[in-house]
Amino acid sequence: MGADLSLLAQAFLLSWLPGIFWLAYVESRSPQPVIWSRLILTFLAGGLSVFGVQLFHLVYDPAQPENPLASLVFFCVVVGGVEELCKMLAVLVVCWLRRDFREAWDGVGCASAAALGFATAENFHYVMNFEDTSVLLSRSLSATFAHVAMSGIWGFALGLRKQSGIGWGTVLEALVWASIFHGLYDWCLTQGWPWAALLVFGGLVVIFRQRLQESYFTSSRRQTSSQLVRECRACHGLGRSEYRYCPQCGDQDWEAKLLCLTCLKECAPCDRCPHCQRALL
Repeated sequence: MGADLSLLAQAFLLSWLPGIFWLAYVESRSPQPVIWSRLILTFLAGGLSVFGVQLFHLVYDPAQPENPLASLVFFCVVVGGVEELCKMLAVLVVCWLRRDFREAWDGVGCASAAALGFATAENFHYVMNFEDTSVLLSRSLSATFAHVAMSGIWGFALGLRKQSGIGWGTVLEALVWASIFHGLYDWCLTQGWPWAALLVFGGLVVIFRQRLQESYFTSSRRQTSSQLVRECRACHGLGRSEYRYCPQCGDQDWEAKLLCLTCLKECAPCDRCPHCQRALL
């Protein structure tokens, strides 16, 4: 009995560590001060969304097919689809009607918090199931952050829905892609191909990093010296007008013209872009 209580206490305490670590990483990239009430509520809602997955499997629990191709479909639809949908519903319930949920970053940040809440509850389940806290070592390095990267796909689209009014069809498409990546990652692991799962994970990290950067640079709440950018002649990458070197390739050969970071149309140094009305200085 004492050993069971000790394991329960360790599982409860240690399961939080990977989630809190990655949550701190994501929030450190935030263009605004942390909104603690939203962050905590979304994290807890993400943890509770695990019960939605369990309820689904309680009502409808199909067996995993033995055929590899059918098994891939199973993981993309039944595993990835259900888990990503439950996490998205958690964000919609807690955040959608909030006044501070209005741009792409809000979608990425809230999706990340919900995903980490989900992963924390999942980590607790794995520790109790295997009766070994060392299982958190591998999960904290890959699986926990994979949840964030997967959910960031639909989170970004959800934020854009509020920011620029994109259709719900685009949000649904993003959810489908997140489910596919989720299922593919899990399927590779069950097939005994950790190298393939690592490739999927690497792709997810690249996508998430791009979404994180785009949502940061397009945020109207970001504190910065300038919203004007120049194009590098060598690699065609964009960099701040005040940069001396291209942040992509290090070249100093900048275009003379200045562009608005939001609409990428040429404009002169002024307080506001004449094309999209975005504050520039």
